[in-house]
Amino acid sequence: MLAVIIPTLNAEHCLPTLLPELETVRVVISDGGSKDETLKTALKAGAVIARGTPGRGAQLARGAELAGAVDNVDAYLFLHADCDLLPGWESVVQTALKTCGTAWYFRYQPNVKGRGVTWLRFIVWLRGWAWCLPYGDQGLLVPREIYEGIGGYDRDKALFEDVDIVDRIKFKYGRRALRKLPMALHTDISDHVRQGIWARGWRNFKLLKAYRKGAPVDDLLRRYI
Repeated sequence: MLAVIIPTLNAEHCLPTLLPELETVRVVISDGGSKDETLKTALKAGAVIARGTPGRGAQLARGAELAGAVDNVDAYLFLHADCDLLPGWESVVQTALKTCGTAWYFRYQPNVKGRGVTWLRFIVWLRGWAWCLPYGDQGLLVPREIYEGIGGYDRDKALFEDVDIVDRIKFKYGRRALRKLPMALHTDISDHVRQGIWARGWRNFKLLKAYRKGAPVDDLLRRYI
C-alpha cells in the first residue's frame, strides 16, 4: 500500500487541486500550525492529520511515522502541497515500485513557461544528471525498506531536508538506487517568478553551497525565508 505524505502550512489554496488526485491512496497531511482552512480541507478529502511543530524535516518525519503505523504501507510518496500530479501517475508509481531497492523522483515541470523557465528546467536537469540531486519539489517515492534503512527524514532539518535524505540514500545504496520516473510533476514556481527566476535560483545555489560547507541550517533558513 502506498502512503502519500504532504507537509503543509496554510495551504488551503493548494489542496483542493492536489487531494482529488489522491483519492485511491492513503494520505497523511503533516501540518506545522496552519491558521487557515488547511485542516478542514484535508479532513473533508479523507486525509489523516499529523499536527506538530513546523519545519519540513520534522513534518515529513512525523507524517511518515504516522503512515508507517499501518502494517501494509510498503512505500511512501512525499509531495509538496503546491504540486499537481498528471493523469496516470499511480500506474507509473506502481510500475516503478516493482524495481526492488530503488527510490524515485519525478521530472521537473514548472507551471509557467518562458525563456527564464526554460533555463531553470535545464539547470534542474543538469543538477539531476551531474549530481543525481532532485529537490523536494520533484517529489520522492521511497520503498519503506529503504526509508527505514536510512533512518528517514532528519527532524532537525528545517531546510535542505530533501538534499540530506537523497545524500543518505546514495551513500548507503549507491547512486543507482535513485532514479527518475518517466513522468513529470507540475511544480508551482510562483515564488521564483515573483522574486525573479535568476535571483531566486542564484540565492538557492549560494544557500546549497553554504550548506555543503557546514553552515548551520538555522542561519540558512533565515536567509531562505
